[in-house]
Amino acid sequence: MNGKFFTMQNDIFKCGLSAYEFIVYAYLVMKADRKTGTCYPSAAKIAADCNISISQVRKVTASLEEKGFITKEMRYRKTANDKNHQTSNLYHIEPLPI
Repeated sequence: MNGKFFTMQNDIFKCGLSAYEFIVYAYLVMKADRKTGTCYPSAAKIAADCNISISQVRKVTASLEEKGFITKEMRYRKTANDKNHQTSNLYHIEPLPI
């Protein structure tokens, strides 16, 4: 095979994910660092690349977290006036919960 590709466990098909859950989960797996299992794409980036709305991304990532496929960590940075501003979330890919 030529080109870029990624792998996922075959058992993902036994997990009963919806189409949106599957595509967002696959996207996060694709983006995740192979050693740490983490990635931090913005909701807007996930939405654009998966061709779904930002609100759908939020619903789906919450569902994936609730089902144990990912954990989500909010990230912040300091603004010029020393306030915290949320940036993209940090996503951890968890072992398949089957």
